[in-house]
Amino acid sequence: MKNILIVEDNPTNMKLFADILEAKGYSVTKTYDGLEAYGVIKENSFDLMILDIQLPELDGFSLLKKLKDENINCPKTLIVSAFAMDKDKQKAKALGCDNYITKPIDIMNFLATVKKLTK
Repeated sequence: MKNILIVEDNPTNMKLFADILEAKGYSVTKTYDGLEAYGVIKENSFDLMILDIQLPELDGFSLLKKLKDENINCPKTLIVSAFAMDKDKQKAKALGCDNYITKPIDIMNFLATVKKLTK
């Protein structure tokens, strides 16, 4: 079973992502801000992190930078964000993000991307 960390502060989006993934047999860990996710990543191993950018405490970009700067083993990362600008996608890629999907999500595309990243 693949382990996925979801970092999302919006309860509706969190429920949607978790319900979709759990229905497909993934094990899901939920965190609601970047600082909480940082601690969880340091203590656990994940096959994939689904990451929002706009988060309390530590935003998604800052979380990726902190993990990179501290040489902490970061899982493959799928950013799911309302930010759709090319500069945001480029910044995410520079920080080690593996893929980027904009909200609102297309469920079939979301699942296909998760499947591809967790192979």
